Amino acid sequence: MDWYTFLIITHIIGTVLGVGGATFAEVHLIRALRDGTMSRDENSIMQATYAILRVGFFLLILSGFGFFVLARLEEHTGLLYSIKLWAKLGIVGIIGVNAVLLQLRWIPLLWGSAIAFTSWYAALILGALGRGEYSFFWIYAVYIAAIIIVYFVLRAIHARYIPHKH
Repeated sequence: MDWYTFLIITHIIGTVLGVGGATFAEVHLIRALRDGTMSRDENSIMQATYAILRVGFFLLILSGFGFFVLARLEEHTGLLYSIKLWAKLGIVGIIGVNAVLLQLRWIPLLWGSAIAFTSWYAALILGALGRGEYSFFWIYAVYIAAIIIVYFVLRAIHARYIPHKH
């Protein structure tokens, strides 16, 4: 197996773990908070889900860096001019910053959830898009709109299924 194939496989695994982890984090969080509290077992499931997210993020960063090194070694510098690449790098950076802000509790859970969920799916979609021409502005306009839509959807789901504390 050559390095490029290894990096592709690693990148796909990282993305799958991240997207799956983000999806299950939302599902488990809503299920865990339905009765108003989070039990030890529910907390354990959440911690396992977040561990999977961290592994996915690590693999994504590691393989992404590997792509840069490989492109430099093979002198494929045209990759560095890809708008989709830079948009995806920014979104992956947002995933990392958002995780830190959530961990420090400097961002409300619903906004952090909407950002994480949308960002993982945006990274997946950008990676899967063909060679079409997309402007940086268009990518980020759609991305920001998606975060806002996901926030309101999550807020409606939380309002319906999670009891409010008075």
